[in-house]
Amino acid sequence: MFMTPKNNLVTIDKDQNLKDALTLMKKNRLSKLMVTEDGEIIGILTDGDIEERLGTGRERKLKTSQIHVSSAMTKDLKYWDAEPGDFYMSGDMQRDLRYEKIREMAESMLENNISSLPLREEGKVIGLVSETDLVETLRGSRKLVEEVYTRGCLTVNPNDTLVHARKIMHENNIGRLVVENRGYIAGIVTDKDVAEGLNIFRRALDSLHHPDIKALRIGDVMTPDPLLIDHEDTIGQAVEMMLENKISGLPVTGEHPGIITKKDLIKGIAYNLM
Repeated sequence: MFMTPKNNLVTIDKDQNLKDALTLMKKNRLSKLMVTEDGEIIGILTDGDIEERLGTGRERKLKTSQIHVSSAMTKDLKYWDAEPGDFYMSGDMQRDLRYEKIREMAESMLENNISSLPLREEGKVIGLVSETDLVETLRGSRKLVEEVYTRGCLTVNPNDTLVHARKIMHENNIGRLVVENRGYIAGIVTDKDVAEGLNIFRRALDSLHHPDIKALRIGDVMTPDPLLIDHEDTIGQAVEMMLENKISGLPVTGEHPGIITKKDLIKGIAYNLM
């Protein structure tokens, strides 16, 4: 089923705090949580939302346990209003999305710069379709990575500051950077890593009088030795690696190094390249 039913969504109440959110995300290896009020979905909280909230100058002395989810979440959700023709019945009577609807949803994600679409039927949320759900439809694809990956991705050094990495991400509207050291791929740093680094800084407020956020280096929070894929490997192989390891991007090796992300794959679906 290429959506997560409402009953299977991992949720957090709007009055809980960002420390709770980070713990829940880490426990379930998720990059987003649906936010609820009185049991009803009212928003979404992503790694990027947390990173943005913790990185602002406002209330710099507050710890993550003192910041409510409601102050960081995205409130204006883009919904997909499902119609009977959007699905077909498959094994065990589960409803799978039709291919043309998958492509339309990919287009909507790109147009609205979002990574998930809550599904509604008759005004009620019935589930969530995420980039991961759509990317899963590409299992077994024989198309090559070189047809969709981003060439010449932005890079940083392990000794660069976390503030520097965050600035690059924001200026280029991207969620990850390849970390290079002396010409070799040393790691990858993502929104989640930046959010955790900022969380570490906030915790240091308990023990240090004047903690310096500029002391945090990329090498302190990056994921070292990331999985790599070659530009001549298949999309299916890339998808399997992403899904099995619950990651959203892979550095690409070859004559023209780069990176392939779930967003690249969503573009491939939307532009009918797959």
